[in-house]
Formats: sequence, structure tokens, C-alpha cells
Amino acid sequence: MSHAGASSSDFWIIGYGNPQRRDDGIGPYIVKRLQPIFEHRSDVHLRVLHQLEPDVIDTLKNANTILLVDATVETLADGHQWVNIQPEFKTMPCLTHQVTPSLILGLLQALYHRNPAAWMVSIQGADFGFGSGLSSEAKKRAEQVIGEISEFVLTEVSEKDKITLIEA
Repeated sequence: MSHAGASSSDFWIIGYGNPQRRDDGIGPYIVKRLQPIFEHRSDVHLRVLHQLEPDVIDTLKNANTILLVDATVETLADGHQWVNIQPEFKTMPCLTHQVTPSLILGLLQALYHRNPAAWMVSIQGADFGFGSGLSSEAKKRAEQVIGEISEFVLTEVSEKDKITLIEA
């Protein structure tokens, strides 16, 4: 889901992964579940990707805040974690599967002079074998993260939308 007329206060949520590798599809699953929650907001954009690629920076060039959502094989204390991402632009990976969230931010900074606030939301997966559908553990974690993302976005967006009343 994406809206035309992007503004500099735009909030982007990108879920990426391969839904044909069970829990690796947790990013796309979460984004699809968030669509009905944010479909009425013209400043909240959702996108599903198979993997991060440098061409996504054109889409994100006006973003103010970015959440990247993906599965991880790592064991995480709460089954998921949020990490603030900082831009990094060391080397450009050529024809590899190694485009990192930090590189995406580094490219945004280098090419568009933009430095949006960004978080990597990683969710621990349990089954990365071939097949579709999330494992029960991953689905439970995904539902928790959907709630956290919803609350985070609504809090962030409402802070920007506040109208200060001036008493006469």
C-alpha cells in the first residue's frame, strides 16, 4: 500500500522476506496485517519486498521515519527486538544478497541528503524450511509486534498532528 503525494512527514513500514520459506515471510505477513489499520492514513505507507535492494531508496527519499521488519534466525530475549539504525556507506555490494538497512540509510544520506529516523524490527523465526505460512511461535511473535508497531506509529503520527489551542 502506498499513497501518492508523499510529504516529508511520511512514515514508511517495509516488511521483507520470502513467504515461501515459512518464518522468513514474517515481514510481509506483518505489513499485510497492518494494511487495514493504516489504510485511512495518507502519511503512513506500507510496502512488501522480497529483499532489501538499493532501488528502494527512491521510494524512501521523502521518508521522515522508517521501520524495516524482517525475520531473524538469532535467539532474541523477547522473541523480537527493535534496533535504531544508523547510516553506513562503506562499500556497495554488487550482485549480492547483502544490502543492509544501514546501507539503505547511507544511500539516502549520500544521494538525497536525507537522514530519517529508522528502526530495524527483527522477529525470531523458528522454521525457515520450504513451505508457506508462519510457525505457531512466529505467528504469536508477529501478532505482538503488530500491536507494538501500531502503537508506535499512532503515537509518532499523532505527535506530529497535534494542534495547539491558544486561548484568547
